[in-house]
Amino acid sequence: MDLTVKEIAEVLKISEDSNQRITNIEFDSRKVTNNGLFVPLQGTRDGHQFVEQAKENGAIATLWSEDTSSAPEDLFVFEVEDTKKAFQKLASYYREKIAPKVVAITGSNGKTTTKDMTEAVLAQRYETYKTQGNYNNDLGLPYTILHMPETTEILVLEMGMDHAGDLTLLSQMSKPDAAAITLIGEAHIESLGSRAGIAKGKMEITAGLKKRGDLIYSCR
Repeated sequence: MDLTVKEIAEVLKISEDSNQRITNIEFDSRKVTNNGLFVPLQGTRDGHQFVEQAKENGAIATLWSEDTSSAPEDLFVFEVEDTKKAFQKLASYYREKIAPKVVAITGSNGKTTTKDMTEAVLAQRYETYKTQGNYNNDLGLPYTILHMPETTEILVLEMGMDHAGDLTLLSQMSKPDAAAITLIGEAHIESLGSRAGIAKGKMEITAGLKKRGDLIYSCR
């Protein structure tokens, strides 16, 4: 990633005109490096508690929840209502800026293998980048997008889901040119009710599919 403080501020609708460059973004304070942007998230622990560690590791900026007090004074601070949504918004902007072709892959089984095989074939001809491991949810997908090199021509994204609506968010964030559904199985049937419910959920991958984009699925 390579964005200026001003660019980030404009995306988040914040007033800041510095041309200082931000070259990495992390929600794990241990992974931040020089000129980094830290993304504190609310989980089992409040990520805001780790801003000092992020700063020690090289962070020069941080997202910051508006309802959290004691924003650091020695960093560029982007105060937002929801740090996760801001993180996702930055990912959408960065994808638009780099403008790779996007291939999105989902399914009850075989997502990771299909993603890896697809990227391996495309890499013979194009500059490619893919989801690392199974970073395929509402945090992992924007993380993948924001870590792709600026030279990326094709981005291969794995998309997972646990509940209805999950893939709608991921698809709209990534705007795929092509999407594939590997298999409709019974994973997450407890939250989606039936295989028909699972199939409906998987079809959410088309929510952001570009006009005239390709959808690949098995008829069996």
